[in-house]
Amino acid sequence: MLRDATVVDADTVSILVLHELERRQLRQLRRVTKEQLSQLLFVGYHQPKFRYGYPHARVYENQGVAVGAAFGYPASVEVQLDNQWTALFERLQVSPPQVPVITPRALADEWYLDLLTVNPRYARKTYLQRWFDEWLMGDVLARATASGQPVVGLDVRPGSRLAQMAAQFGFVGTQRRLLDRQPYYHLRYRLRE
Repeated sequence: MLRDATVVDADTVSILVLHELERRQLRQLRRVTKEQLSQLLFVGYHQPKFRYGYPHARVYENQGVAVGAAFGYPASVEVQLDNQWTALFERLQVSPPQVPVITPRALADEWYLDLLTVNPRYARKTYLQRWFDEWLMGDVLARATASGQPVVGLDVRPGSRLAQMAAQFGFVGTQRRLLDRQPYYHLRYRLRE
């Protein structure tokens, strides 16, 4: 079942985000331990202006547990969200990185899909012959359409499962980017002309 995330999902969704950020291997987050990052994400999840806060998330629930999450927002909101990392680092008494943890990536006309992840235990399970991540991606497109933005954008690592799924949904690569010294492709999906 797809639904809006709530504060009650903090434990499971924070762990999903933690695992996804670990897969991305962001250099700026290497200075914190896994436990500290877990705390950062848990505390941040409760804050409405945090990039991975519950107001920006939809979850896929299976048997009462959030097994997947998608975080997204209009590009105009992204600049406000990046500022939350510094306050979280200070709250945990960890010196913040010199540069922002996550630099703004959305283009002006986009509804930006920041993160889409599914618990690995459920990655190969389906409901009504669709993978859980496919349900989340379909929901992302519906949310973006409802927001009035003409385009959905996201950044993917070449060859990743998300890149393959986005191609199946019709996303088109528009530019190559280096994010945290790693190659990414910026993909776009036009919702309307």
